[in-house]
Amino acid sequence: MRYELQKYETSIFHYIIGACTVAILVTIGMYIYLGTFSRYLGDDYCEAMLIKDASPLKAVIERYTIGTWPRATMRYSNLFFEGYSELLGKDGMQITITSFAFLWVLGLIGCVHEIRIFLDLDGSIQVDIFLGALVAFFSFLQAPNLFQTVYWRSAMMTHFAPLVFGSFLGAFLVKQIRCAECQSHSMLINLFAFFAAFIFAGFSEPPTTTALTALPLIIIFVWVWGKSAFKQKQLNLLFCTFAGIFVGLVVMLLSPATANASQDKTLNIIGVLRDSFLYSYLFMVDSLRTLPVPFAISALISIILVWFYRLAEPFKLHTKHKYQIMLALIAVLFLTWLLIAAGFSPSVYGQGFPEERARFLARTEMIVAVMLIGSFIGLLLKELYFRYRTLYVYWMVLSAFSAFSILYPLRSAYHIYKYDLPEFRVRAELWDLRNAYIVRHSNMGEKNIIVPAFSGVYKIKELDSSTKNWVNHCAAQYYDLESIQAVTMHGTNIFEYLDE
Repeated sequence: MRYELQKYETSIFHYIIGACTVAILVTIGMYIYLGTFSRYLGDDYCEAMLIKDASPLKAVIERYTIGTWPRATMRYSNLFFEGYSELLGKDGMQITITSFAFLWVLGLIGCVHEIRIFLDLDGSIQVDIFLGALVAFFSFLQAPNLFQTVYWRSAMMTHFAPLVFGSFLGAFLVKQIRCAECQSHSMLINLFAFFAAFIFAGFSEPPTTTALTALPLIIIFVWVWGKSAFKQKQLNLLFCTFAGIFVGLVVMLLSPATANASQDKTLNIIGVLRDSFLYSYLFMVDSLRTLPVPFAISALISIILVWFYRLAEPFKLHTKHKYQIMLALIAVLFLTWLLIAAGFSPSVYGQGFPEERARFLARTEMIVAVMLIGSFIGLLLKELYFRYRTLYVYWMVLSAFSAFSILYPLRSAYHIYKYDLPEFRVRAELWDLRNAYIVRHSNMGEKNIIVPAFSGVYKIKELDSSTKNWVNHCAAQYYDLESIQAVTMHGTNIFEYLDE
């Protein structure tokens, strides 16, 4: 009888997980599709202008060493990949943004899969896809400023691209640590980890400082609890990764652009640490206060998933295991607070509380933490089912899980289709018309062009009414003009004007 019940519940479980995964992936597909409507804004003109007459590598070296107009920066990886994005042609921006969003989802799924195998947890690739996609969905949904983080290429290469690279690097490291037991580590693997970590570090400082905080903790974990026969190979790999990230940070700090920009700043380590941990705490509290529903749903999904998995099998937690789970709950909260503070520290030193686009990593860390806490709670509640085991409870919980995992994502997909998609499409059409107008008149020999002004979008600067504005200056060089000016045209049909 128990075997029949187990077979029945397992079959239902896989069907439900499959339907939930499809719903989540459909919604993620809508988020990715919005990237096809991205166009140049603000710094995009400046960075494209730097790359226009130089190779990506040469542009990186020039910006790194000279640090002149329009942006002094020590980051080296973001402009390099933006250069290759430009080489893809007129649709390079759209291809890059959609590809990076898609790859991030794959990277998260890969991380979940490798971690599950490493920890020898019971599960399947179907569950791995579900959990990885779920983290991506809630990250997109709860992003402090999704447009700036994902759909604005300049900021995407700074704050989102490192997460893409980091997800694949994380999956690679976990797999290599796991495979240290079955194969020898070559020097090439360690060198690859160093080089990949160096590239990862060059995108921006917040992911770099977060990784530099997390890796020593992982090294200590492997040192204390790793198997002695394979420990040295695992530690060598982790040390090479840490070295790559550390060297990348040093390279950024030694940039002439950084030296020029930080002459008036004094480093107060105590103050930076104090404010970083304070801002981390305030961010966590504010996130839970302003977004209670998404966090609650992500926690409930994790609780039900763990509680429901292999429900027909007897389950008993010993007192020792319950204490270990409670300690794990506390550890997750502390580590989340620590890692968010580490990611906030560069912004605290440079400007204060991080900009919205710089909080995306912190929000993702919170989502993962809430889902982990939900999983631990699900383990604690799992044995309760055998005390109150009824068909009514079974179907009630199953219905709740389906509603949270299917209807909630599809609700977001409908919102994107109904509101975001029309807005993105109209703006892209207007930008394309204006771009064609500028190119057409530039080819006719005009060097000073006036175009209709568009309002800034999601706090990103658009072309200004002043030809001396930094965005106008970059746009003029990008289009090979002497000047470009954007003015508000009252009583003028913009479509007719741009069609001239």
